[in-house]
Amino acid sequence: MNYKGLLLVVFSIVIAITVTWLNNFWLSYQEFVSAGNEREIDYYLSDFSLLNTAANGDMKYYMQGQHLVHKNSTGGSEIFQPVIQAADSDGHALFIRAEKAQQKKSQGIIELAGSVLIQKTTNQNKSTTHSFQLDSLGDKDADFHLKTSNLSFDPIKREIFTDASITLTTKDGLLTGTGLRSQLDQQELRILSNVHAQFDPNP
Repeated sequence: MNYKGLLLVVFSIVIAITVTWLNNFWLSYQEFVSAGNEREIDYYLSDFSLLNTAANGDMKYYMQGQHLVHKNSTGGSEIFQPVIQAADSDGHALFIRAEKAQQKKSQGIIELAGSVLIQKTTNQNKSTTHSFQLDSLGDKDADFHLKTSNLSFDPIKREIFTDASITLTTKDGLLTGTGLRSQLDQQELRILSNVHAQFDPNP
């Protein structure tokens, strides 16, 4: 029996198995490192406020919140306890509050979730808009309150929309329905379906 030949075959098999194992280990390591990079956080803000403006300096929206986590790989952000301020077509401030929000990419749609509240108050002093107190959200003197479970805000198109159930409370009564589309620049608000209204006969 040719022992040298047999040893060479065994040695070749061992080398092949070792190389295959090392290759699989390297590929697994690369996947792990890539996944880690995707989750990498490049900055974190606490008790923050951000002002997003257009090229001419006009405000697109103003945001404040408890925490903001920004991911390096995607440019996306996760926001906790956000309050967003945007102006509608008549120049009055609209405030949107939620438990959390996500913006998957810079300048992308902001998806708000958890006890979303929209409030508009036309008699607020514009010069003190940015110092708006969070405790005053839910103020009974507001022109209207709109409550829903989730809402999307597009800062580029200046649209807000949801497919969830909504409750709209105004000084004149109550509207409920399913789904909402609103163009802030056109002061347009549409409830899509299952609309029910209850108005106060003695405003």
